[in-house]
Amino acid sequence: MRLLKGFLGCMSVVVALQLGWAQLEVIEEPVPSLDPKQITAPFVPGELVVGLEQGNLALPVRAMEMVGAITSQNPAINAYVVRLASGISMESAGEFLRVLPGVRYVEPNYLAFAFATPNDPSYGQQYGLARIQANLAWDIWQPQRTVHIAIIDTGIDSNHPDLTNKMRRHANGAIYGYNTLNNTTNALDDNGHGTHCAGIAAAEINNGVGVAGVAVWNPIVSNANSYAQLMPVKVLSSSGSGSLDAVARGITWAADNGAHILSLSLGAGSGAQQLQDAVNYAWNRGCLVVVAAGNGGSSSPQYPAYYTNSIAVAATDSTDTLASFSQYGSWVDIAAPGVNILSTYPSNRYQSLSGTSMACPHVAGAAAVLWSHNPNLTNAQLRSALETNVDPYQPLSGRTLAPNAGRLNVYRALQAVGGGGPTQPTLDTLSLNPTTVVGGNSVTGTVTLTSAAPSGGFVVNLSSSNAAVASVPSSVTVPAGATSANFTVSTAAVSSSTNVTITASAGGVSRTATLTVNPASTVTLQSLTISPTSVWGGSSATGTVTLSGPAPAGGATVQLRSNSSRASVPTSVTIPAGATSANFTIRTTSAFSITTVTITATYNGVSRSAQLTVWF
Repeated sequence: MRLLKGFLGCMSVVVALQLGWAQLEVIEEPVPSLDPKQITAPFVPGELVVGLEQGNLALPVRAMEMVGAITSQNPAINAYVVRLASGISMESAGEFLRVLPGVRYVEPNYLAFAFATPNDPSYGQQYGLARIQANLAWDIWQPQRTVHIAIIDTGIDSNHPDLTNKMRRHANGAIYGYNTLNNTTNALDDNGHGTHCAGIAAAEINNGVGVAGVAVWNPIVSNANSYAQLMPVKVLSSSGSGSLDAVARGITWAADNGAHILSLSLGAGSGAQQLQDAVNYAWNRGCLVVVAAGNGGSSSPQYPAYYTNSIAVAATDSTDTLASFSQYGSWVDIAAPGVNILSTYPSNRYQSLSGTSMACPHVAGAAAVLWSHNPNLTNAQLRSALETNVDPYQPLSGRTLAPNAGRLNVYRALQAVGGGGPTQPTLDTLSLNPTTVVGGNSVTGTVTLTSAAPSGGFVVNLSSSNAAVASVPSSVTVPAGATSANFTVSTAAVSSSTNVTITASAGGVSRTATLTVNPASTVTLQSLTISPTSVWGGSSATGTVTLSGPAPAGGATVQLRSNSSRASVPTSVTIPAGATSANFTIRTTSAFSITTVTITATYNGVSRSAQLTVWF
């Protein structure tokens, strides 16, 4: 069988389709374009719907089978869905099928969405979401990957009921964040400002609690809220102030640790080379940097918003009028709602605040909506989509923004970037487990991609800053269809504690993780036992960790993890100084199955495991 092409324009169309000895000549009207790039409504990529006339359908059905597979049909109206074979475009297949006798129409398999309103009780009080048409964007959003938003501020109350499920977490459940003020991972908010900004960007939506964030939700997408996750980066103290050095280190930490979008609701009246270098560093690593323009009510530059690689965000009110307190001028790139914005606040509270600090996370959340929908966008393309697909704003007393700047419209911006189909993956994260080890033991490294690896797999290159202490293979391949792969880090005995940087890189994207290799200790983890070893679902068991000798001063913290949701354990248990063992509780859930769960304890790089059987 062969297909002779020649059927475009407003002319007679001839198609020769050899099926047995038959050859047909047909005359048809001009063919509507099926170029996916010109179709604005969302559709299932690679699928066409073909409608047929009544009568002998053998020829068009056979033709459909030539270009793909018929996956469903509706006999009542003679409609068929064709999943196109690899290498056949929607446009060429549509042109071929449309000119055949008996074919009434050929069109994309468009997607329908429920026009639902989230059930967050205070959603009706959030005028900002309606202004930027977030609800319309949610209806057409089709997630392709998870996007991480770094809130670089006073920290985040990660226990808030509207935020706890939106936090990015390590495999052991710990919050993925950082505190530049004391160089720890404890980034809890002791002021309130960061928690408020976090809720604007990404408070959990449709959870029956409080408010809704911009990023992101769709009533028919499973686990929709997981596609935008928050990373707290604490650079400001409880008083709401901090040094530019702390801010710069927060920016580079976020860029190095997998943040896609950096939201900074902070600023200073003078810049610093270190701060500008940090913004440029994040931008050059592919991040989007969104910054509040400032609340001085003048055109004076504020930093880091003024820098070229920052998106400077002004504030508007419920009438789209520029707020009297907002900075303005040709250096301000976009505006967003920032007056009387209701959002999350520490200790399970909600509060209304005003400022460009509130406008900034509206844009950061919108960026997460777009980037999770179309991960192929560069940061420059994403920025352009946000800044050019805007609505008019009302200047205040002659105060204006950059030429052609306007108020954020996430719905228009999302329509502009299209996407929604299969994407080429990029390197997303690199993690090590554990991150501290006694020399001579091994560590598991994991590389994660933004989407499934293509046919043939996805190769990630690996390197170590000190191969004599911690060595890695030259590369690891993520198998086709998978999103992650593990590799082994081998360590050598050391006489003093040594930090080694492991680097993963692919396609111009690099991620790093730090491994601490400690000298051998006389005290190691000797055993983990569970009693009883089998329980009914819903009951609990007791785990016991035992050391080879007394715990040192300050106690010994043993990390814990479970490989199944049927049995949960605390993230760690501490053996008091001088003691040799400690107990912890294992809680189980009921299910219609018998599950054997493996519990693992790790101390100083040594792991011990035990199993618990959970009955129904």
